[in-house]
Amino acid sequence: MHLNVFTQCSPSPQFKGFWRHPADRTATGYRSLDYWTGVARQLEAACVDALFFADIHGVYDVYQGSWRPAVRQAVQIPSIDPVLVIPALAAVTRRLGFAVTYSTTYHPPYECARLFSSLDHLTGGRIGWNIVTSYLRSATENGLGDFLDHDKRYDRADEYVAVARALWERSWQDGAVVMDAEADMFADPALVHEIAHRGRWFDVRGPHQCEPSPQRTPVLYQAGASARGLEFAATHAEVVFLTLPDPARGAEQVSQLRAKAAELGRDPRSVKALQGSMVMVGRTREEARRRAEEYVRLWSGEGQLAKWCGWMDVDLAAYPGQTPVSEIAGQGSQSFVGFLKRLGPDKEWTVDDVRYLVATARRPRRNSPVTLFGTVEEVADRMEEWLETADVDGFNLMPCPTTQGIDDICQLLIPELQRRGMFRTAYEPQEETLRERYYGAGVRSPQCLPA
Repeated sequence: MHLNVFTQCSPSPQFKGFWRHPADRTATGYRSLDYWTGVARQLEAACVDALFFADIHGVYDVYQGSWRPAVRQAVQIPSIDPVLVIPALAAVTRRLGFAVTYSTTYHPPYECARLFSSLDHLTGGRIGWNIVTSYLRSATENGLGDFLDHDKRYDRADEYVAVARALWERSWQDGAVVMDAEADMFADPALVHEIAHRGRWFDVRGPHQCEPSPQRTPVLYQAGASARGLEFAATHAEVVFLTLPDPARGAEQVSQLRAKAAELGRDPRSVKALQGSMVMVGRTREEARRRAEEYVRLWSGEGQLAKWCGWMDVDLAAYPGQTPVSEIAGQGSQSFVGFLKRLGPDKEWTVDDVRYLVATARRPRRNSPVTLFGTVEEVADRMEEWLETADVDGFNLMPCPTTQGIDDICQLLIPELQRRGMFRTAYEPQEETLRERYYGAGVRSPQCLPA
């Protein structure tokens, strides 16, 4: 299987309130290179595919009409830019990959192309781009760009990716860098081309500012869950980060994604599906029980509400409790609305239902359809079920609590997976780039539709 470890460059990645955990090192470490280089070395020693950095642009200011709850609960604020961390992590590792979120909404594609070519050079071909269409209105209010409705963001992103890939793949031919000292020619301009793109959203002349990097195009990740998001993924993504409700129903969504890719002319197996799962393991059931009790005790309902309201672009505090969610769905991330439909297809979800679902801490259960919780053996059993039933290719693991969770993944869970023959015990020496990690030695070009 493929294993990524999910994180954010903020005090409390994913699980709000857990910066208070007594063994946590993330709350202050998130702004320290020593912390991140230590994490990278640890994940590489465990043969993890990649460290996956989520990120946002703007602040969560929807809940209660204010950014103050997000600041109080450290809901991705404060945070630093993960892009700047990656070269330092590449310097202390040789095989670990890195995937980083970068928005098609608030950055020009020419800038994006240069950034990822730079990262691909500096990591030796170990970089992936998590393509996102940003949804926080506060980014617009902070001058980052115009807010667009959900589907328009994806329309713009289609063209954005096409522009970036044209710069990566068509601007510089192989062999353009000749370094001919006698002729005083570093690169042959006859082998470097403008892309001359003129579209609805962008006009980009070219040529690309960087010579070809080891992968040329970074591994293309995507995490959209709406119908439009899955169409985008089936077109552009090589690795899709999903949050499926359980293995059986997840199998249907994975099948739909691959069927859509096939309709578009792609090999359906070229889409690598990773289930996003919280993981919390213990050596014994007693230790797992203690971890679950900590989870309930540290949970920040207010922080979770601030995050989810930002995701949905709906202030749940502003509506009567019996208001149907379907009547107030916003233009933000539609992943949560889709999650509700999958969780209860026939249920009319109300504001009170969502408030309770989001803000109430629930003790993790060993048979939870989503959470990987229990002893090491129980979690490994559950992962095996996901692989066999849902036909996923692996997991984007969300360690909980953050620091201890990373330790447990590397020291407890992965050794058990290796013992069962479910995960590598060493990186394949011939798979030098991140794309080769997913598709095999010698595979250099993106495994998606041509640019």
